[in-house]
Amino acid sequence: MILLSGCDAYGDMNSATYPVSSAMAPSSDSRMAVGVKLALAKQEEGESGFYLIHEGLSAFVARAALIEEAQVSLDLMYYIYSDDTSGRILTALLLQAADRGVRVRLLVDDLGTRVTNPWVAALENHPKIEIRVFNPVEGRSGLRRGVEQAMNFGRINHRMHNKLLVSDGLVAVTGGRNVADGYFSKSETEFLDVDVVAIGAVVEEASSIFDDYWNSGVAVPVSELLIADDDTFSLAALRDRVEKYLAGERETEFSKALQKSELAEKLAAGEITFHWGKATIFADPPRKAIDRENVPVSEYPGYKLEKILRQSRQRLRITNAYLIPGVPGVDLFSTLQDASIQVDILTNSLATNDVAVVHGAYSRYRKPLLQSGVRLWELRPIANQKQRKHWFKGDSHATLHAKTFVLDDDRAFVGSINLDSRSIIQNTEIGMLIENAEINRQLNVLFETWIAPDAAWKLELGDGGDITWHAENAQGEPIVETREPETSWWHRFLARLLSHLPIESQI
Repeated sequence: MILLSGCDAYGDMNSATYPVSSAMAPSSDSRMAVGVKLALAKQEEGESGFYLIHEGLSAFVARAALIEEAQVSLDLMYYIYSDDTSGRILTALLLQAADRGVRVRLLVDDLGTRVTNPWVAALENHPKIEIRVFNPVEGRSGLRRGVEQAMNFGRINHRMHNKLLVSDGLVAVTGGRNVADGYFSKSETEFLDVDVVAIGAVVEEASSIFDDYWNSGVAVPVSELLIADDDTFSLAALRDRVEKYLAGERETEFSKALQKSELAEKLAAGEITFHWGKATIFADPPRKAIDRENVPVSEYPGYKLEKILRQSRQRLRITNAYLIPGVPGVDLFSTLQDASIQVDILTNSLATNDVAVVHGAYSRYRKPLLQSGVRLWELRPIANQKQRKHWFKGDSHATLHAKTFVLDDDRAFVGSINLDSRSIIQNTEIGMLIENAEINRQLNVLFETWIAPDAAWKLELGDGGDITWHAENAQGEPIVETREPETSWWHRFLARLLSHLPIESQI
């Protein structure tokens, strides 16, 4: 009874009230502001500029540079914000930004990011830094946390899967990447992903979405969640720790790449090649996490995305980490194929999928998709090795994390939305629809790179209706497999067993 006594502390978040804050007016005289003005000067009102990033280290540098350049405000929302090399460097840069007067608001998801580090309390005590946790589990650790998860599963099951950074109200970054080493290439497992850097009209829309999440009752100040600790840390001690940490990281690939990067200088000089057009950001309303029954399905990004996909005229190329299309998804892609619209999909293989139960559910739909005419590829663990070795020593195990859509030859979608029930129904998500032929072309080139025979298996149906996997070895010779490639019998058995579980709506 003692353990359960606090379990409902955040049960009624509809009525929760916390201090309200809003996006600040964009910087007007910083060097980043001058550069953005130069870039916008020749464009029509209402247009946005886009810069695509798919290489992991470049994605880290972009975030770090935008934090370093900020003079007014920084707003960040992430499902995962890890306490590893990349996370610590970015956190150190956030502290330095706050020390020079920049207002920092950081929103993280409670299940994706465990806020138990005692240094967080010191960071949150900074007058310019606020940290909030989305849809928190009140018990911070151990049995109590597990008990609340069980007692409040209906609420806890809805997570904030969004990824967004807005710097000075001038530049926004969104896509599939969380803040963790694997998303920036420095890990034994490398997540292949895509981000888009945007300026112009769409940034105001991104700031408005952040405000909606930040000021919702679902976002709880971290000061209300941290358990008292015998150890206390002052801001002075934190600054000393950060300075020593950054000094020790000066020889890492992350720091070297940031030092060599010209992104900040090019942005300030208006020299980044942005591609221009209209853009729309789709995001779930934050109340979906606690009041889904009263949120119209028409407000779901997945619903809006489906309507856009149905407008395709020639082709649809999908890169998606977790693909569980269900019967509606198979019907959608079959309808497009019947209308002579070629549907191509790249997803994870069993060897690269980090969630076996997801692969088990996905595997049920492979034959129906292939029978409808959809062309299907699955990523190989050795994908992207040459690009990685440019910076990081040693091999990695690649896994697909990107969520992109190439629509015909003039539109593209980049975001956090997986094609599964968890993304569409349970979680909150975000994504950007971009109307630009060059961004479309770049994503198409990336798709071709990732489905090359040395990077992905192409699935085909044999004469007997069984699936075969086709690729090439290092010498360019064809390889054909008749069972899940590059896996052990145990992995195949486990995926097959899990495919029978009636839990598709939860994964």
